[in-house]
Amino acid sequence: MSFTIRSVNLEEDYPKLLKWWAGHNALVMPAHVFPQGWCIEAGGVEIAMSFLYLDVGGKFAVIEWLTTNPAVALSRSLVEAVKLLMAHIEGVARAQGCSFIISFIAPNSGEERLMKRIGYQTSEGPGHRTYAKSLCQQSPL
Repeated sequence: MSFTIRSVNLEEDYPKLLKWWAGHNALVMPAHVFPQGWCIEAGGVEIAMSFLYLDVGGKFAVIEWLTTNPAVALSRSLVEAVKLLMAHIEGVARAQGCSFIISFIAPNSGEERLMKRIGYQTSEGPGHRTYAKSLCQQSPL
């Protein structure tokens, strides 16, 4: 299967993310909090999106909000697509001078198993949960 990776256009892609989050019963984030992001597609079908946050000094990065299209959840190519997307984002971080990258992952999830397979490490104790809070009165989560 041939994959294409493109930059996320929040004006067009945010409504898709809302649908995907609903399909995964995931936390909804406001569009304005997303930095640079990428989407991987195959055959005109969007498979996954994820975003890259960089610290001010540019040495530390976070891959976050990896979201997959629920319509392709059982696709055999989903894992391959996500691996390629993560490798692309890691390459962008490396090219921007980052020397360390992390991601926040739900424990005991398919994403956790994938991250371990592609070289990410974690503690063996109980995992962390991501909590979010809007700091803008007009933009609640």
